[in-house]
Amino acid sequence: MKKIFTRLLLVFFLIVVYMYVLVISNLPDELIVFQGENISIKTLLGLSVQQGDTVEASSNNGQTSITANPGKTSVKVSLFDKFLIKNVNVDVLPKTKVIPVGTIAGVKLYTSGVLVVGMSEIEGMDNQKYKPYENTGINEGDRIIKINEMPISTTEELIQSVNSSNGQSIEIEYVHEDETKECSITPTQTAQNEYKLGLWVRDSAAGVGTVTFYDPQTKSFGALGHGITDIDTEQLINIASGEFVTTRILNITKGEER
Repeated sequence: MKKIFTRLLLVFFLIVVYMYVLVISNLPDELIVFQGENISIKTLLGLSVQQGDTVEASSNNGQTSITANPGKTSVKVSLFDKFLIKNVNVDVLPKTKVIPVGTIAGVKLYTSGVLVVGMSEIEGMDNQKYKPYENTGINEGDRIIKINEMPISTTEELIQSVNSSNGQSIEIEYVHEDETKECSITPTQTAQNEYKLGLWVRDSAAGVGTVTFYDPQTKSFGALGHGITDIDTEQLINIASGEFVTTRILNITKGEER
């Protein structure tokens, strides 16, 4: 009889431990709630949620409800109020009313630096073909961010910097696969008395998206879209800034598997 009781006690103990492990393992790492919304954290006997400066916690039937002011805070889940089990980060968003829209909008994006989209030979004043960019390490998809330590953000700035070199070697800082590199290039003088690098560049791109909602109080809005790739390099554009513009869809071409 004593052995049976011991075995039953052991089984009960294992079940209790399993229940605690299950509850603890299911505790969230973080919560996102709106102001005034209650999110319940399931607890067991001995597990408690300690309130923070901006958080109020109350327990009822094994459920601990959290209410908090807007902002970021955290609550502590502990065992017998002594052993810290987990910190749960809570991000409380202000309660907001928005207007659904669903209107198509154009997106104009400006690159971070100047995007290299192609390369070509340059005909010099002696009618010979030159490749100033050759052996510099610059490839399509790279972004030129500085020339002679001066930041470059537009195509016009790049053209002005190259022309002002008067054919002297210039130092270029560019980004290749998230790594910043440097090289020297000597521009080629053309018959039009211009200096060129043989690089085709772009500083902006365009796309479309859908305005999903508008907040009349803050005059902000949300839009649904996707990453925009450059048509030449087929790489995601590294965005420095952008703007929404009025647009109209004229045609839709169905995608095809290749």
